Amino acid sequence: MSFMQRSAKHFLVIKAAREIKKEIEKAGLDDLKILAEAGISIVGTYLQGCSEQQKAQYKHDLNALLQMGITADMILDEVSRQMPVLSPIMDGKGTYKKSESEQLMRFLAEEQ
Repeated sequence: MSFMQRSAKHFLVIKAAREIKKEIEKAGLDDLKILAEAGISIVGTYLQGCSEQQKAQYKHDLNALLQMGITADMILDEVSRQMPVLSPIMDGKGTYKKSESEQLMRFLAEEQ
């Protein structure tokens, strides 16, 4: 992989995480922290509240990232880096981050 490809991939991970960060901030960080600490999926909770049109757009965007070799874990790691307050929750509960990644993959596998 060339330097340009790695740079583009890194930029897209940062951009995707930034979009997720904006949505987290809209929903209220304190509320999401409470959900996460209780072991409730932030991803699942957010996606349940989205319209079908939003879900279709998210699937399209996430599938494009996956095709470029960007994984859900890479995006979640970047979200955690951009929002250090979530880092102890994501990293402290080893299974929480994994379950969030799996939730994203299940979302992508769902029929429209």
